[in-house]
Amino acid sequence: MSKSLGLFILLISLSGSLKAQVPTYNSFFFNEEAVESKVYVINLTSIGRYHFDDTWNAGNIFLKNGDSLIAYYMRYDLVRNQLEVIIGNDIKALNGGFIDWFEWFSVERLRPEKFVSAQLFQFDEQSEIRGFIQLLEDGDAKLLKCKRMYAPREATSPTIINDTDEDIQALEEYYLVVNNVAVEVTRGKRKNLDVFKSRELNRYVNQSNLKFNNERDLKEIVEYYNSLE
Repeated sequence: MSKSLGLFILLISLSGSLKAQVPTYNSFFFNEEAVESKVYVINLTSIGRYHFDDTWNAGNIFLKNGDSLIAYYMRYDLVRNQLEVIIGNDIKALNGGFIDWFEWFSVERLRPEKFVSAQLFQFDEQSEIRGFIQLLEDGDAKLLKCKRMYAPREATSPTIINDTDEDIQALEEYYLVVNNVAVEVTRGKRKNLDVFKSRELNRYVNQSNLKFNNERDLKEIVEYYNSLE
């Protein structure tokens, strides 16, 4: 069986609903020498309402103390900044403060989705970016995807929600990172291109008719920039 076919079969098998006991280890895909973390995980008193992805995805968690949790089903709680992790028959909570980075293997994409701490990058002070964000492209330039939930407050600007809010809105933001400075992707093509300061990239974007409001195009733009010498 080819590696790509095997991965596809695994992802399909993970797409089922979790109504019964979920295996915490998948010997078909993950290394048998997986190390289970010694970090203290707590029992989850209540399931979070707002996740980066509502699906339970299998993946790996790498902790600041050097330990790791390999091949566990998990979801990231956007509001509480914690991972909900299925261990045995229980759902445990792992606070984001223990986590260095994590990755999972979603059914929709045939490659790992990596999440890193927002503290690694310099955001605008008013951006209110915290917790973990998805690293879509890595290299001299990076592409980040941030997902947040907001509750409108009368006529004022949106406010970060808590678990008791009922009227909420989902917000997805993309950020370009060069020299560790994160700049939000805007509607203006010129302003986005100014982040890179590359005439060659400007020509490529215009000739290829790439758009900054399309995730696939954004990834192609950053990938092309990283390929330049």
